Amino acid sequence: MNKQNIKTIVITILCTFFIHTVLLSQSIEKTIQAKDITLEDVLALASKNSLDAFKAKRQYEYSYWNFRAFKASLLPSIDFTTKPLTYTSSVVERYDSELNQDVFRPIRTLNSYAGLSLGQNISQTGGRISLNSTYNKLTNYTDGNTTNSFSVTPVNIALSQPLMAHNSFKWLKKTAPLEYKKAHKELISQLQNININAVQYFFNWALASKRKDMAGERVASSKKLFAISKKRYEIGSIEKEDVLNLELQLYNAETDLAIQENDLKRIKQDLELFLRSDLPENTVPILPELIPSLKINVDEAIALCEKNNPDMLDIEISKIEAERDLDQAIKDNRFDLSLTASYGLNQQAETFSGAYVNLLQQELVAITFTMPILDWGERRGNIKKARMNKAVLDIDNEQAESTLKQDIKAKIIDFNLQEKLVLNAQHASEIARESYLITEKRFLAGRVDLLRLTSALNAWQSSNESYMNKLSNYWRYYYQIQQYTLYNYRESRELTVDLEKGILD
Repeated sequence: MNKQNIKTIVITILCTFFIHTVLLSQSIEKTIQAKDITLEDVLALASKNSLDAFKAKRQYEYSYWNFRAFKASLLPSIDFTTKPLTYTSSVVERYDSELNQDVFRPIRTLNSYAGLSLGQNISQTGGRISLNSTYNKLTNYTDGNTTNSFSVTPVNIALSQPLMAHNSFKWLKKTAPLEYKKAHKELISQLQNININAVQYFFNWALASKRKDMAGERVASSKKLFAISKKRYEIGSIEKEDVLNLELQLYNAETDLAIQENDLKRIKQDLELFLRSDLPENTVPILPELIPSLKINVDEAIALCEKNNPDMLDIEISKIEAERDLDQAIKDNRFDLSLTASYGLNQQAETFSGAYVNLLQQELVAITFTMPILDWGERRGNIKKARMNKAVLDIDNEQAESTLKQDIKAKIIDFNLQEKLVLNAQHASEIARESYLITEKRFLAGRVDLLRLTSALNAWQSSNESYMNKLSNYWRYYYQIQQYTLYNYRESRELTVDLEKGILD
């Protein structure tokens, strides 16, 4: 080996050692200053702070109070009504028995009224029963005389009962609990949808961070190679053209680094806007690992979907509502029969105490019957429309259920494949990195050209991005299946929600 070759090798080794030492110290300093944030951290922040989470909780609260109102409608209600002062001064038409004709008379009266009512809806029959008590005082100032009159009903029991009508309470008792259960499941499902969005934002950030790091490594490598090429050019071991190409590559790498840094800032800001929280400076995303040996069984997932998915509950509610609408159409378009009955005690007198003496019975029984004679087929047409509408809804519900099951099958097939794809992509990334390092050494030794080195670097970057995209798909599919089934496969339990904290537990 001649002295020129020995000199070249020594200079190359010293330059390489020096640059690697500087890069290693910078990497250590960066690691010390950086703060790690995991996917789980982002998911927790998203379910707590995001606007979507706030909206989901408010929607659940609306359903909660709607269900409370329904339950309250089944309980007795007490109402108090009063008109403490009603003053009237006018000229009215009156019959004069002495003249045997109608005449106009001036009147001035003061009326006071109060009533107390206890009512109860009868959900089994659709009727209503009530217990009432009323008091009425009338003061008359006509013809310059002041007279008082009292009318009281101490107690009155009334029943209003449709005999052949549509009973809305019967159907509400079926749908209202399902609506509330659906609202609870929807809250958990929407939080899972927030997780899916958070996964996308997290991996966008992680990929941008990785691209920035790769651009930084490309700059460092270009600086190293350019510095070495100048030394080698001085001793005449490479051509000027190679030095210029390496210098151009350095400028391109620095430009790309500036672009990647800007993209990282923008994507991080998007994540912070979604989380409604500022992440600390120098935050570094830590990629999640795979769930060990997780393979989801299709039949078990479909059973969980049928049990927990709010869309399945929506289909069940839709079937009940279709039957309800048909029942209403049939009963509203035939004869009507209803019963009204009441029994009470009342009296009137010129004194308050006298109104409660010798109470008289007050009774009412009425049966109302209405039957159409001729409507030119309108009622029959309404019933036919309701039947056809129910048939269409039944088909729609069957299709919706089949589509939902088909979607979850496809998602599970894709998810079960992702683990192999991620591991292969990770292995390919490691191979590409090792290939680049070997190519770099061969380039420094003058055994490959710059084009080959650049190609190896691009292959390494591409394989890195491919690995991160595969890992992102893995977690996106996982949370999509969780959204379908509302089941935590990592801990083998159904998802629940802490409504006080508003986060999944």
